[in-house]
Amino acid sequence: MAQRSTISYFLESIILSLLGLAGAFYLGYHSGGLPMALAFLLTTSLLACLETSVSLDNAVVNATVLKVMTPFWRIMFLTVGIAIAVFGMRILFPILIISVAGHMEFTQAWIIATTRPNEYRQIMEGSHLGIMGFGGSFLLMVALTYFLNKEKETHWLPVVERMLSKVGGVDNAAASLTIGLVMVTTLFIPSTDKYIFLISALSGFAVHALIDVLKHVVGGGDIVTVAGKNGLVGLLYLEVLDSSFSFDGVVAAFAITNKFWLIAIGLGIGALFVRSMTVYLVSKGTLEQYIYLEPAAFWAIGFLVLVMFMSAAGHHLPGGEITTGLTSMVILGAGVLTSIIQNRSKAA
Repeated sequence: MAQRSTISYFLESIILSLLGLAGAFYLGYHSGGLPMALAFLLTTSLLACLETSVSLDNAVVNATVLKVMTPFWRIMFLTVGIAIAVFGMRILFPILIISVAGHMEFTQAWIIATTRPNEYRQIMEGSHLGIMGFGGSFLLMVALTYFLNKEKETHWLPVVERMLSKVGGVDNAAASLTIGLVMVTTLFIPSTDKYIFLISALSGFAVHALIDVLKHVVGGGDIVTVAGKNGLVGLLYLEVLDSSFSFDGVVAAFAITNKFWLIAIGLGIGALFVRSMTVYLVSKGTLEQYIYLEPAAFWAIGFLVLVMFMSAAGHHLPGGEITTGLTSMVILGAGVLTSIIQNRSKAA
């Protein structure tokens, strides 16, 4: 069988992205002619690039789970999963936030998001604290569960990661550290906002705990082992993981534009390429070839959690989403580079 070309893994994403960009161009042209159409096109492209760069570590972590799933569940990840990622998280989720935060019906929230961009932006930015709390605590549990695994053998940063593996021998170590870090973060949040952050962080923690319960119901072990046994649990884990990664992107997009459809199209394009990248990594065996790419991805998640908790406490990185994306790319690049050095050393 002929080996697939690299471009073939991204062909569907490229086609759908071109359709999305064409839609953004049409919206701009309809609003203000050619100059506005070009502005809409540029804005959407920028959002897509930022979402893709920030979510590269998401693709690597997805690949660690997807590689053990059956062909059927891989197809579900690329069909049902992408529908949830694009339409659910990038279109319906912001509407639900407005509906809950504004205490209004879904239809009214839809009207605000699609026709009143300034009000839409105000409500979404007002929900920032809760979003950071939920996403940050869930991703922190994901990262700690990986590093606190006492059976973990591959250590990218040996001194730190070996110590974390030893700590993993303590009962409920990940949960204890997560709760502790959430409480420390709460100390730096104004008293009027502490309740919202704590409830949101607790919700993220509870969702991860629920997935952990499902893991034990279907056979226990880590998520990779469980995903190989039960594809449904693996798919649920990947979708919640993707949602947590997308939270900061949905809010941060307002630094670029407050137009609902441009944000939805731009972030949706990013989600498409993350899915394509995941399949590419699995099919090419990239994680086996670059052994430090996986731990590097989890360190990038740790960095994202730090950014989210700092943002909740009112401290934002200079450059915002761009700085976060570039830093994640540097961490992943370092993982690839050290893997190449290690492979050459073994070969020598």
